[in-house]
Amino acid sequence: MDLSRIYFPGLNGLRFFAATAVIFTHVELMKKYLGFDHLWMDAGSRVSSFPALHVLRGEIHWAQPLFAEAGPLGVIFFFVLSGFLITFLLLAERKLRGSIATGAFYLRRILRIWPLYFFVLVLGFFVLPHIPWFFAGEQTARFHEHFSGSLLFYLLFLPNVAYALYMAVPNIGQSWSIGVEEQFYLLWPLLIKYTRRTLAAIIGFAAVLVVLKAIAVAFASDCPALLKFLAMSKLECMALGGAGAWVLFHRRERLLRVVHHPITQGAAFAALPLLLYFTPAFLQNGVHLLYSGVFLVIILNVAANPASLLKLENQTLNFLGRISYGIYMYHLMVVVFVLQLARRCWPATDRLGPLQNLLVYAATLLLTVVVSYLSYRYLEKWFIRRKKRVTRIISGDEAQTHGA
Repeated sequence: MDLSRIYFPGLNGLRFFAATAVIFTHVELMKKYLGFDHLWMDAGSRVSSFPALHVLRGEIHWAQPLFAEAGPLGVIFFFVLSGFLITFLLLAERKLRGSIATGAFYLRRILRIWPLYFFVLVLGFFVLPHIPWFFAGEQTARFHEHFSGSLLFYLLFLPNVAYALYMAVPNIGQSWSIGVEEQFYLLWPLLIKYTRRTLAAIIGFAAVLVVLKAIAVAFASDCPALLKFLAMSKLECMALGGAGAWVLFHRRERLLRVVHHPITQGAAFAALPLLLYFTPAFLQNGVHLLYSGVFLVIILNVAANPASLLKLENQTLNFLGRISYGIYMYHLMVVVFVLQLARRCWPATDRLGPLQNLLVYAATLLLTVVVSYLSYRYLEKWFIRRKKRVTRIISGDEAQTHGA
């Protein structure tokens, strides 16, 4: 591989599907807030045993675990993918340049993340709460109780702290994960730059986080805000993605042969529904690590295995993946808008039929893609062009274009 120009095929497609999973969960969540019949399942009322048992007993609908967990799994996937890509690029820079320019790294992240983040922040705090079409039920009704505190944390790039202390900011609640990613970006280039036993440092980093979380779960049960913050801050998922990048970068062929084997690939795909429906409740606090391992196997195959069972490299998915940051950041406000439209179209019912649900999902996805494309073209792209000036390793779509 030419380390000066890095492109992993298929990852744009994975980004889009992960973003779509988040949309599915939030449609059902916002149905709950807006008074529709829904398939959402609150964390506090989820299963006391593994979900499949409760489905068989008729206590929950078979689709409830799927819709409740699709979004969180999409976020975990994004975390693993971020750790994988960022680590690989940092390792490449260190090998080619002899060191890592941390200042340039932070500037690249600022130019890619901040413009859309702050634009959405302005919409969420100052515009949408005053437009009836974006009324998000109880979320909007309680929004002003903690307006100043939430705004301060959002401005400090700590939306996950705001979420843990208060509640989701209506229409932009999903942005808590951007705070987690930024906190990871703050630490990670320093770890890669100043450690030579990189894999040991990555594994140690993840292990320390897991131990600290286990201690908190055991001894801080009377501090729900702390537990909620720790549950969201899954930096260990990103570290696992980084470990996968190290394995691929250093071409640990024996391990890669195992990961790339068709049986391993098939097992990874089969593990997703098995973990979803058969993980007992007492393991839920750690199941994200198992999902991270599964996602890492999928990433290493789609990105770096010519014999991958899953082929996602095509023009349409590349386009959708390119605008996936916008899809993630805009989709919740679109969900609320579409459900408010549904309320006006079908005012006599709180239970949407199959065709009505299909229309809601299709309209949400289509409108989110349109808004995200416009944002990418007229807002994000200007900053992306400026990012090239401080780019040391050509990667992603730029590497694909450059290599054509």
